Amino acid sequence: MENRKVAVTPRGFKDVLPEEARIREALAGRVKETFDLWGYAPIETPTLEVLSVLERASHIGQTGFRLFDADNQLLVLRPDVTLPVARLVASRLGRDKAPYRFRYDLPIFREQESLRGQMREDTQLGIELIGLSGPAADAEVITVIVEALRSCGLRDFRVAVCSVGALRALVEAADQDEEWNEAMLNAFHTSDIVEVDELVSRPGGDTRFGHAIASLIRISGGKEAYVRVRDMLSELGLAAALEDMERIWGLLEITGAADAVMMDFSIVSSLDYYTGFVMEAYAPGYGKPLGGGGRYDNLLAGFGAPAPAAGF
Repeated sequence: MENRKVAVTPRGFKDVLPEEARIREALAGRVKETFDLWGYAPIETPTLEVLSVLERASHIGQTGFRLFDADNQLLVLRPDVTLPVARLVASRLGRDKAPYRFRYDLPIFREQESLRGQMREDTQLGIELIGLSGPAADAEVITVIVEALRSCGLRDFRVAVCSVGALRALVEAADQDEEWNEAMLNAFHTSDIVEVDELVSRPGGDTRFGHAIASLIRISGGKEAYVRVRDMLSELGLAAALEDMERIWGLLEITGAADAVMMDFSIVSSLDYYTGFVMEAYAPGYGKPLGGGGRYDNLLAGFGAPAPAAGF
């Protein structure tokens, strides 16, 4: 009798059997209940988006699954949910009713290299707070992710937070050329300390700021780490770059989320749309972030409807 291989799912896609499905369903329910308590309303966007529309606001790159439809229009499977929600708000909703608090539980699709063994279909649960800016809005978003993770029974997780503005202020003050600036930001994106040190050692520019950048990527921890960064920037005349973070930290202490938050500038995101705080959540024994997000005030402008926004 011929031995035929049983058909399997494509690489990076999987079946979810009842035991795991029940766990996923229960955890998602807890998370969405937390979102509801903060006033976030459910929203859904199409699985397929027009690629050229999304790329008005952010470069999709090679991670998106592309296909042509019967109208010969180039579409992309939703690579994340933030871009489609921003597109929806800009095209369907007016700013007169802002702020908007939306939550979602939707699949996303990203092409991944085969050697990494990563999933190409995943599920994102998240929120977007659109139309509000400032420390109170940022502290709300950070507090919600902390409370959502606590609702799942996690206790030892940490939410790492940093300020894109503080890093960019140091890079600009270093007075190097654009090529150096871009290389330095990319080194932070990949947490490449060796590359950061190599760039700092190059001649030219203001070495005070270069050395501060090299220190920045090595500083992590709780409030004491934040104080170190604050004092370092103050000595260099850049205290204003971290003003919002100081207010955010004070609000997190009030909401009770500060105990789960740490400062870590090695988590600067490679996504090009973040403009303020950036965060990633981690748990012991799990090799990748549980979640991430931040402030992206320029994203909706790409869709012709500028508005401040933050989410995860």
